[in-house]
Amino acid sequence: SAVSTGGFSPHDASLAGLNSQWSQAMVILLSVAGAIPLVLYFRSFKEGGRVLIRDRQLQGLLIAGLVAALLMALFLTRDGFSWIQALHHGVLNAFSAQSTAGFSTLDISQLNAGAKLTLIFSMLLGGGVGSTAGGIKILRLLILAQVLYIFLQRPSMPRQAVAEASLGRRRLETDEIQNALSIVFVFLASIGISWLVFVGMGHNPLDSLFEVVSAIGTVGLSTGISAPDLHPLLKGVLCADMLLGRLEIIAWLVLFYPRTWI
Repeated sequence: SAVSTGGFSPHDASLAGLNSQWSQAMVILLSVAGAIPLVLYFRSFKEGGRVLIRDRQLQGLLIAGLVAALLMALFLTRDGFSWIQALHHGVLNAFSAQSTAGFSTLDISQLNAGAKLTLIFSMLLGGGVGSTAGGIKILRLLILAQVLYIFLQRPSMPRQAVAEASLGRRRLETDEIQNALSIVFVFLASIGISWLVFVGMGHNPLDSLFEVVSAIGTVGLSTGISAPDLHPLLKGVLCADMLLGRLEIIAWLVLFYPRTWI
């Protein structure tokens, strides 16, 4: 369940049902391992451990997880947790959301707005391309950041200057940039539409956003809205979001586009 970033647990309390903190940490470590591009393991075996250190997706995954963990810890201290407890829960829950595994050591419904927003951004971003994780993926965020960087650089450059987006030492191709930006756009559009349905049905806006992002990011964390008595329409929205997120939406758009049927 951890390696496949599934999040299912034999305990009703998820990770909180494990008595050992070491066991909890091991589950999250395996979840992070599943969120790393699987081909990277093969490359590190063939080319050495330096491949892991230089990989931008792995760097981004760890940095994003650590930032989310610190933010989570900060928000948890405002709810009465000691710094040690806050860091413990912050690290485990942040990396669980970042890897899109969906394990938890806390009752998500009792978190404050800041902690929920932190988890929302982690779930939305997700793991690496070519991993078992869901979400937009680290690589696409890095590509988006490079495009924005070039966009900001343009006004200060001579007209004849050529600025090309690159990631590490590799130049990004136009098709690669377009594909990444397209997937980011359709992800956000799908989240916006689904979120409006939940809000229109009378649910709390922040909790609704959390639920929708968790579904489309294939995470499984919940603020309590997802329940057996949830309205069938909203159950259908979440099911559709999970299917869209697992195949990254584009595949479904191609499937339902009539000109691709023949």
